[in-house]
Amino acid sequence: MSHYFSERSSYGKLRVKYFDVVVRGIYLRIVSTPGVFSSSHIDSGTLLLAENMVVRDGVLALDLGCGYGILGILYAKLCPNSTVYMVDINENAIYLAKMNARLNDVKNVKIKKSNLYSSIDDLKFDVVICNPPISAGMNLNIRLIEETYKHLNDGGIFQVVYPLKMSDRFYNILKQYFKDVEVLARSGTHKAFIAYR
Repeated sequence: MSHYFSERSSYGKLRVKYFDVVVRGIYLRIVSTPGVFSSSHIDSGTLLLAENMVVRDGVLALDLGCGYGILGILYAKLCPNSTVYMVDINENAIYLAKMNARLNDVKNVKIKKSNLYSSIDDLKFDVVICNPPISAGMNLNIRLIEETYKHLNDGGIFQVVYPLKMSDRFYNILKQYFKDVEVLARSGTHKAFIAYR
C-alpha cells in the first residue's frame, strides 16, 4: 500500500464511500476513497483541531495537507469572507477535496496540488491549519514547520495537531521558530497547538 503522503495512490479504480459529520454545528457530507488518510471517518486529531481551531474571517487561510478537505471546508463555512487555499501532494486527495467543496456548496476555496508550499510559494497567509503527515518522518515534519513560518504574515497563526506521545517534542520544535506557542486543546490521543508569527 502506498503512503497517503505521495503523489499517486496505488489503488486502481476508486471505490467511493460517503460519511457524515457535524462539527461546530455545521453538517458536512464527505465523499472519500481508500488511499487517503482516514478514508472512512474523521480521525480524532483532525476532529480535535476542527472543534477548537481559532477562526478569523476576511483573511487568507490555508489547509496544508488537506486530504479530502474537512478542515478547509469547515473553515470556509465558518468564515465566508475568507479565501481558503487547500493543498495536498496526493492527487486523489485533491480530487476528493474538490468534490467535497462542491458537495457542501463551498465556493470560497482554492484547491491545488502542492508538495507543501511548492505551488503556492508566492503567497503568505494569515492562518494555516494542519494535521501533518507524522508517518512521513521527522525531516518532512520539521520542514513543514519551517516553511509554514516563512509563509505566514506577521501576526499570523499556525494551528497544528500532533499525537499526544509526540506532542512535547513538536512543541519544542515549534518554539524554535514561533514567538509564542500555546496549547489549543488536548484529548486522550492528541494535542493541538496554536503558534503565533
